[in-house]
Amino acid sequence: MSKELLFEIGTEEIPAGFLSKAVIDMEEISKKLLAENRIACSGIKCLATPRRLVLYIADLAGKQEYQTIEKIGPAKKAAFDENGKPTKAALGFARGLGIDPSELQIITTEKGEYVGARREVSGRPTEELLPEILKSLAFSVPFRKSMRWSDYDLRFARPIHWFLAIYGGKVIPLQMENVTAGNESYGHRFMSPASFSASNFNDYLEKARKNYIIADHEERKKTILNEAQKAAAQAGGNLYYTEELLETVTFLVEYPVIIQGGFDEKYLKIPKEVIVTTMISHQKYFPVTNEKGKLLPCFIAVSNTKPRDESVVARGNERVLRARLADA
Repeated sequence: MSKELLFEIGTEEIPAGFLSKAVIDMEEISKKLLAENRIACSGIKCLATPRRLVLYIADLAGKQEYQTIEKIGPAKKAAFDENGKPTKAALGFARGLGIDPSELQIITTEKGEYVGARREVSGRPTEELLPEILKSLAFSVPFRKSMRWSDYDLRFARPIHWFLAIYGGKVIPLQMENVTAGNESYGHRFMSPASFSASNFNDYLEKARKNYIIADHEERKKTILNEAQKAAAQAGGNLYYTEELLETVTFLVEYPVIIQGGFDEKYLKIPKEVIVTTMISHQKYFPVTNEKGKLLPCFIAVSNTKPRDESVVARGNERVLRARLADA
């Protein structure tokens, strides 16, 4: 019987540039580890925010698949004498496998007939294998730069603070270094830093949202794009963006909040390419253009916190941009 697996690695803030690849790598490594352990699965999904990597598998088999192990020994003609009795070669082969010579079989291959043995290996319960599989996963996710902390052997992009590990509604007995897995995650670092428990994937997503975490990066990306386009339209223009900028901003935040700001029109005398590069490369802002593609004196920024007064945050972003444009 298949069950749901939810595994979350909670960390300090991981650089945005690491996360899109980490999501892909985590899925591929998970598939490889499960295949090596003969555990069938379907519905694999990996999610990421700056403070967490999440593996979700909708259907993970309850035990390993049966396996037939085949061992090939000496050729038939060398394994039996003219009376059909096993030779020293056959006896030695059987002894090496720990079986009685009577259990040897004749196996036909492309090269002819050989003696061999087949045995069925029953599957172990998945819950017994998951601790080592998940540990291997955590140790195997590659990063452009990884680090060690304290005196631990585990290397990761940033220090790990918690593991949420649930299979079939039960906590997986897992410990890596000084972190023991449980059924708890943590909300937004500033807006809801307390822990919350989760019993399954949907419960996790719902409670994460209540704690100002949009765990699914694809959902965050769509939210950012839609809300930023609305803000640009309210400013009388169109959102100018690149896929690289959109992806970077998506992985910079856990709870995107759109901030609209502006700058003095005198800076529009600066070449468009310079302004756009300043906004996108240095500030991770979205420029706004009119229907003809000309820049408007405003921008769209994405904040990771919901401010009490958005105008205060907007003015702060405006000061930074104004300083950069003044130096251009």
